[in-house]
Amino acid sequence: MNTKAVQWLYQELPDLVTKGVITEAAANNLRGHYGEVKTSDKKWFVIISCSVLGALLIGLGVILLFGHNWEQLSRQVRTILSLLPLMIAQVLAFWVVLKRPASQALKEGTATFLSLMVGASIALISQTYNIPNDTPAFILTWMLLIVPLTYFMEATIPAAIYVVGVSAWAGHFWNEPLKAFLFWPLLSVVIPHFIWSLKQKKYTVRSAILSLVMATGICVGAGFTLGRTFPGSWIVIYSSIITIFYLLGAWEFKGISTNWQRPFHILGGVGIFILMFMFTFRFPWESISHRYYYASNEISSWTAIPDHMLTFVLIGSAMLLFFQFAKRQDWMRTLFGALPFLALFGYAVGGSSPAFSMFLFNIFLLIISVYRLMTGIQSNNLGIINTGIFMLATLVLARFFDSEMSFVIKGLVFILIGVGFLATNVVILRRKGGAA
Repeated sequence: MNTKAVQWLYQELPDLVTKGVITEAAANNLRGHYGEVKTSDKKWFVIISCSVLGALLIGLGVILLFGHNWEQLSRQVRTILSLLPLMIAQVLAFWVVLKRPASQALKEGTATFLSLMVGASIALISQTYNIPNDTPAFILTWMLLIVPLTYFMEATIPAAIYVVGVSAWAGHFWNEPLKAFLFWPLLSVVIPHFIWSLKQKKYTVRSAILSLVMATGICVGAGFTLGRTFPGSWIVIYSSIITIFYLLGAWEFKGISTNWQRPFHILGGVGIFILMFMFTFRFPWESISHRYYYASNEISSWTAIPDHMLTFVLIGSAMLLFFQFAKRQDWMRTLFGALPFLALFGYAVGGSSPAFSMFLFNIFLLIISVYRLMTGIQSNNLGIINTGIFMLATLVLARFFDSEMSFVIKGLVFILIGVGFLATNVVILRRKGGAA
């Protein structure tokens, strides 16, 4: 149900009854059909934010207090002080689960506090007993200890901390792809909670934040774990990942009205444009010019098998989604979803002919920009029109800066594009005014 639309309808009902458009009975029937409009999402966000911020401040305050004159305390006292905040946080968490299970704010706040105290206690105990410093082991231990909170307390913030943590852990092994590849099974631990969160409250700030963290973690993790066998294969890998985000977001969130509720779709759309724009330059294609030399040394290694398997899964998933949207004749999203096909083709020929791959993506971005602009004009949608103009203007300006034209001509192009922006918006606004 579109909450904003129902709110607008409820505001209009008294005026419609007064003017005799509908009867009072019909207005009551509409209210009974749609029910009470829940507007607790913003309130929930404020309460959760305050709870989490309070937990962060308390946790940092405890750490700072313990840090003062820490070395002057005996080992036994330091051990007790190291474990005391953790025990207090655990007691608070159990109390919330037993006595306040319906309070999401308390569950988020105490779960966040407990997550921080787990890390603080591990660090303090390691320092107290001079345990050798092993940052990856510390991060992984911390993350594995807090991930149960995600399910036990149905808390989103510990899940977000976990995703950030395992991403940082993978970053320590960026030059050891086989170890870093464990990022993916580690990430999958929170996927059931992520799916549950979407099913429970698909259109809330909580779901949007978790979706954004998951998407960011996947992008970061892919950079640490994939594309090591063939130089430049990030072109195909990231094209597939971003396209999957975009098309899954369109598939899952097609019934909502506000952009912040569509993190996958928005992140994917922006990412597709950025990648398409990057591929209009020479530097991405120059990175694959010597891929055959490196491939001959690494392709036989068994450590490359996970890289190959997941890369093929990503490419196949992106192409499957592309065909699904093509069957639905959703041409705008189908055009955006064609990025992996062109990236794969550009990668195949880019090593020997970077200029051809550059030309291919210049044409591709031009077609998408013009099509989006024309679609927006036909539907009188200013948002689509402005994004189409922005994409087209970005491409034109990039090519002008690459050219040898004088600053006078370049300045005139800037002015013409600006006038085009303003004129198009004025025309569309007048159309809407006339239609109203």
